[in-house]
Amino acid sequence: MTVPVRVRFAPSPTGHLHVGGARTALFNWLYARHHRGTFILRIEDTDRSRSTDENIVAIVDALSWLGLDWDEGPPTAGYRQTERFAIYREHAQRMLAAGRAYYCDCPPELLDQEREAAQKRNETFRYSGRCRDRGLTAGALRLRIPTEGATVVNDMIHGPVTFEHTQLDDWILVRTDGTPTYNFCVVVDDVTMRITHVIRGDDHLSNTPKQILCYEALDYAVPRTRAASRSATAPRRSRPSATPASRPTRS
Repeated sequence: MTVPVRVRFAPSPTGHLHVGGARTALFNWLYARHHRGTFILRIEDTDRSRSTDENIVAIVDALSWLGLDWDEGPPTAGYRQTERFAIYREHAQRMLAAGRAYYCDCPPELLDQEREAAQKRNETFRYSGRCRDRGLTAGALRLRIPTEGATVVNDMIHGPVTFEHTQLDDWILVRTDGTPTYNFCVVVDDVTMRITHVIRGDDHLSNTPKQILCYEALDYAVPRTRAASRSATAPRRSRPSATPASRPTRS
């Protein structure tokens, strides 16, 4: 039996909808409508310092103006990440209990020193794994990445893309203040919302192996992925906004 298509567009309300985001939303909407599936709007607002309700209103307004209607999402409750913290805590505890995550108490000063040392060597900074086997009971929660092997991203556009585990590090799932990080929330949300296909910009390809390892740590199936547009890799400052002031008038 074929599983019904479920896709999502998940903007961060740290600014207005830009053209690259609108294009990604369009591809998701078209894919859902073509397959008579479900298009979900999800608000990724865990960046509390920059996310605003005004930006959410602006994003919703811009999508509505573009004619991209969603089947699930705001104003229904449960589609903003700040409304889903209990779900993230439950999944974090599952990984901790299974030994797939561990606590880290490395002070920021130490990590900054290691980062600067890596820069001087012209190397990408990767966490050393100092706390992997210390058995701590508090701190930031990190995902335990396999030390050997590789993760293959089977992208529907690019084909298989291989990431050696030596290129990755034990990234943070939950910060010391208890707030979950972007890549962790994305995995939990996609699973609990039963997303079948992740259509995203090329700029998120590097996040995908981290997310796949998180799916595997939770013993979840990985959704199919595809790049939506190469133009989404443009720097944020160069992306024109899709706010009402910049949109052309319809004839």
